[in-house]
Amino acid sequence: MSSFMRYPHLFFDLDHTLWDFERNSRDTLTELHGDFQFEERFGFDAHTFLQTFERINHGLWAQYNVGQIGREEIRKQRFRRVFHALEVPEASQPQDLGEVYLSRCPLKPHCMPHTYELLEYLKGKGYRLHIITNGFADVQAIKMESAKLNLYFESVVTSETCGHKKPSPGIFEYALGQVGAETKESLMIGDNLDTDIAGAAAAQIDQVFYNPEAKSHQHSPTHEVKSLLELQDFL
Repeated sequence: MSSFMRYPHLFFDLDHTLWDFERNSRDTLTELHGDFQFEERFGFDAHTFLQTFERINHGLWAQYNVGQIGREEIRKQRFRRVFHALEVPEASQPQDLGEVYLSRCPLKPHCMPHTYELLEYLKGKGYRLHIITNGFADVQAIKMESAKLNLYFESVVTSETCGHKKPSPGIFEYALGQVGAETKESLMIGDNLDTDIAGAAAAQIDQVFYNPEAKSHQHSPTHEVKSLLELQDFL
């Protein structure tokens, strides 16, 4: 490891930052829409199904991140709410759809653009790479194995393993303790301003806001990039 590294420990968010949740989820939902014949049975097309799921799932995760609901409520409620929004009678709703979705989606391997190129570069430079995620431990492990991301990371901290969720400083402090890192030598890279960026800032860790869609915001992250490759400019 180079003695000139400012941040020898790099902590990444997983979903939406490295693992392409949108693409993998959309692929899975499109398959389910066809396999369960939703258009023939209920009259809604795949695009409507995907849009409805994404809106409801995003809202549930926002509630989870601030401690308003738990893991099981997300798993049990999201498809019920999707079908309710699409006016599918409860008696006609496939009861096992949530389990089928969770069995298929984590197996999808797609990552955000330039993920592997960046990780190869960082490993070659000698950086120590870690994951901090609010995702569920069992699901995140499958995602990382399916996408071969586990080959690059030496530690994975989930909200379940430490009892804290981003943006709580507790999850960042736990992650630092697991690998013996100091705040000043650590950098958090993530796509979520509220959980990744504000959370790391509260724990006094420098941050990189990964903002591929160049969304406007009022936060002041340490760094901001539109492409993962831009990390190479200062790492």
